[in-house]
Amino acid sequence: MSGFTAVELMIVLAIMGIMLVAAMPSFVQFTRNSRIKSGAQIVVSALRTARSHAIKRRKKCAVLFNMNIDNSGYAVKIYWDPATYPAGGSVTNWKALPKTIRMEAASLVKTPNIPFPNDSNPGNSNVGRIIFKPTGAAVVGGTIQVSDETRQDTSSIVILSFTGRVRTSRQ
Repeated sequence: MSGFTAVELMIVLAIMGIMLVAAMPSFVQFTRNSRIKSGAQIVVSALRTARSHAIKRRKKCAVLFNMNIDNSGYAVKIYWDPATYPAGGSVTNWKALPKTIRMEAASLVKTPNIPFPNDSNPGNSNVGRIIFKPTGAAVVGGTIQVSDETRQDTSSIVILSFTGRVRTSRQ
């Protein structure tokens, strides 16, 4: 009769357990990096879409950044005509970043009385924004840091004010 003995099965299971323990740290790092990359891509996509809309429609277009008001999480939204928000109209709804992501942007212009999250509750004063002109340039450039909870890994998003171009880099 052919088959496995209990000793052979235990040896295989022990080897698999050792390999799993050795691979676990790299798996944790991989998932952390993918969450940071996903959060940064949401922000970059919103910025590039807003810039594209501003150029195409020849109107100012802006991106709102909820900077974790009331621990509700970080989110981004694109809207038209920053002077008349919310009457100017939204291009997108709020897009939430992954829960474990933290966003920091000291250079963002704070906008009072922005409704969040369902556009019916004005009065939040911690919503930042970046406005793109019809030429594609940003009114104010800046840097947005997207990191994990431990802030060990960070992705930087740079908005150039003269051109409005958006660049990312990992630190």
